[in-house]
Amino acid sequence: MFYGWKIVGVTYVTHFIAVGFVFYSYGIFFEALESEFEASRLGVSGGLATMNVAMALFAPILGRAVDKYSIRWIMVVGAVLMAMGFFLAVRIESLFQFYLILATLLGMGTAMIGFIPNSTLIANWFVRRRGTAFGIATMGVSLSGMVMAPACAKLISEIGWRYTFIILGLTAVSVIVPLVLSHVVNRPEDMGLTPDGDPPEISPSTEANLETGEENASTSWSARRVLCAGNFWAITVSIGLIFFSLGGTLIHMVKNAIDHGVPLESASYILAASAGVGVLGKLLFGWIADHISARRALWIAITFAALGTFFFMRSSGYASLIAAAGVFGFGMGGIVPLWSTLVGDIFGREYFGRVMGIMSPCMVPFQALGVPYAGYIYDRTHSYTIAYQTFIVVYGIAAIAALFIRTPKRIR
Repeated sequence: MFYGWKIVGVTYVTHFIAVGFVFYSYGIFFEALESEFEASRLGVSGGLATMNVAMALFAPILGRAVDKYSIRWIMVVGAVLMAMGFFLAVRIESLFQFYLILATLLGMGTAMIGFIPNSTLIANWFVRRRGTAFGIATMGVSLSGMVMAPACAKLISEIGWRYTFIILGLTAVSVIVPLVLSHVVNRPEDMGLTPDGDPPEISPSTEANLETGEENASTSWSARRVLCAGNFWAITVSIGLIFFSLGGTLIHMVKNAIDHGVPLESASYILAASAGVGVLGKLLFGWIADHISARRALWIAITFAALGTFFFMRSSGYASLIAAAGVFGFGMGGIVPLWSTLVGDIFGREYFGRVMGIMSPCMVPFQALGVPYAGYIYDRTHSYTIAYQTFIVVYGIAAIAALFIRTPKRIR
């Protein structure tokens, strides 16, 4: 078996922990934190926004590091920092203290085991089957939503949110450290292999399987050149706007269900349903990106996410909320693998981490505001309707921005 598929397996697990232990779980902890600190929904939402900003500011440094240094040791340090963050969070006595931990230990730790190092590994090991590899690897994100939402709801009800933080921290460090140390290798060339496991004489290691235009994967991408590239800004605006809407809907999904009379544990299964259908979305959209067009797949994913948001706006019963979550989750599932595939195809393996690192802070004006915006709207109107309407409009703008992405054609 090609060793790259072991790398996919590792990133599957690290995606599970990086996303599931923080982002998918945040909506479950929402109720407990709101009650503990007598906070508004905007106040609790601000913690995740703070973390997103901190991670984005750290991203350019991390992006350059994963291109130049050992990703194995970057991820080991990240797992330790993440665990320390959870352990310190047990002691918090105010939301401000929680914000501080999210912006430092948890934010840095999550970033160092999360999207940028994981995506860089996949981009390094795959070219011809990159979309499929990204789709499988990011299935760990969806599985985390299926598992962590009901698991955290159960743990919080049984032992409280503080002890649940301890369990998350212990699990993160005990799983990630040995797994990463024993399996992670930056590039196939480090083992005398080539991307996709192809024979050296036909290897697409220089992205030769892509017919590139004036911006192509063999270009030397300095930071200045990246920032001047039209494709960079088209992807940044489109994906950033999508994340604005996705984040606001996802993090408030459980609270929205509770507002309609659904108990916490039952509401957690709505989030789990969204993540579960997202598995199918990741596989399908990853395949489309390899065989048809990542940009077309992105439009389809946006359409399903917007439809799901519309159904949330119109739903009140448990069954209809589950159905809305499924439609939304299918579209949401495709966004991350499609984003990674677009960047890999356009900018190439050598500069993947750098481009992702530069792109992340550029997305902050869009990405970080969705969750607190939804909380603010609820605090003012006692309803998420206006927020959902805004999210649907933003999806439309994101789809228009995607028109300006110029993807290379694949030679098959």
